Amino acid sequence: MKNTLVRIASLIIMVVSFIAFVAKAPAFPIPSENLLPWSVWFMISLLVNIVVWFPVMKLVSFALGVIWFYAFIAGLVPDTSTASGTVTTLDWTDPDAVAEIGLAIFNGKGQCAACHTLDTSAPKGRCPDLTDIGINAANRVPGTDAKTYLIESLYDPGKYLVTGYGKIMPEVWKNPIALTKLEIEAVIAFLQSQGGEIDPNPFDEPIDRAKAETTAEALPPLLSGDPEAGKKVFIEAACISCHEVTGLENPKAGEANEDFEVVTAPELTEIAALNSMRYIEESILKPNAEIVPGYGTVKIKAKGIIYEGTLVSRDDEKILVRTKAADGTEEEHTILLSDIDEEPIEDLANLIENGYFTLTLTPTGSDTSVSGEIVEETDTSVTLKVGDETQTLSKVDTDLKKQLAAVIFDGGDILGEVVSGTLDDIEIVVIVDGSEESYDPSFDFDEATLALGFGRKLLVKSPMPDNFPILLSVSDMANLLAYLSTLTGVTATEETASTEAVEEVTE
Repeated sequence: MKNTLVRIASLIIMVVSFIAFVAKAPAFPIPSENLLPWSVWFMISLLVNIVVWFPVMKLVSFALGVIWFYAFIAGLVPDTSTASGTVTTLDWTDPDAVAEIGLAIFNGKGQCAACHTLDTSAPKGRCPDLTDIGINAANRVPGTDAKTYLIESLYDPGKYLVTGYGKIMPEVWKNPIALTKLEIEAVIAFLQSQGGEIDPNPFDEPIDRAKAETTAEALPPLLSGDPEAGKKVFIEAACISCHEVTGLENPKAGEANEDFEVVTAPELTEIAALNSMRYIEESILKPNAEIVPGYGTVKIKAKGIIYEGTLVSRDDEKILVRTKAADGTEEEHTILLSDIDEEPIEDLANLIENGYFTLTLTPTGSDTSVSGEIVEETDTSVTLKVGDETQTLSKVDTDLKKQLAAVIFDGGDILGEVVSGTLDDIEIVVIVDGSEESYDPSFDFDEATLALGFGRKLLVKSPMPDNFPILLSVSDMANLLAYLSTLTGVTATEETASTEAVEEVTE
């Protein structure tokens, strides 16, 4: 009789504790201290049942124990990873723990690691390296502290663009990433921990989620297309020759392509998860509008040497250019922006669009030229940063002194201020080294340029062909975009598992 009571009691405790564990009931008997959680009660009763019950009940208890074990492991997932669940609370008494949650979001749901690196020695990503961003953020914008800079950068990624990087980062609080305020707080804590101090003070979001558009694109839908037909376009239009997509093989891999040079291009397996379809569409039709860092090509002349190759990186002082020799060997060159040679500019229209970043002009009536970094430009004027100040100059021909840069037939070079005449006249008078000289452009010059100014130029171009608007029909383009929209980096199996995990976390 006594053994029977023990068996029945242990069986009841096992069943009750299993149900309480699944329901996430508070610990018993002292919930506030988490004393004896239901997982412990279940383990104790399970062991007792296996000892005191007969073989059939032992087997039933063992089976229930296996089910509990997998439920227990699954219950640990939200505590160790936020990639598949929504953060509902943050314990700011332990800022380092909050930063750990932020790291999980950085690598998971937030998809930050897809573009950003945390290692200065790692290959350049699509977006800036974030090593020591916790302290560097305080020095990016004068008068803006590190946390404010990080907050504004996450909510409005285009506000503070790092030199050399385009506006490709999505607004992470919008769909499809859709980070909550708590998740963004955790990410900011993690970023602050990279070389800086974590500020646990709450902040107000610089957006109104109730009124703001929460979808990344508030534009009309693109033309509908067939993804399978788009996959054929991706292969037949030779996109696959340069762009890799996991699971998609290039049927002409290894073959030479006479139509264009095969180059290393961005991997596209997750392109639809990282960028809007408008960005992808623009990248096909206007490849030079936004160029992923590390994939643009440049041709510059520095200290008389011409460098032509891939622009690996750029900051406010220097660039890194990778060139390839005829035998295929590659070499990287670090070039100071100040070492890039100035070149004469005949037409001052669209200076920034044409890659000019510095400019030298000589106003009419002045003997002193003005040089500086181009800050702003209009159709009729340009603003330069000269020292610690800015100066706006006219771009109108009559407001500037013209400069002649010429190579004469005997091989010498001349550079001087034009007093009168043009290259179409039979005589042009130029002040060279303080004295007036007369030349006949038709007989004296081998090459000549009549310049309104001089500037340093760094024009980055995409190696991607720009003739797709001609090659692709409207239906081909629609189908190609439909296929690219499926490249989220998540397989159907993974997506189903992720959905189930989210439901389990939120139930």
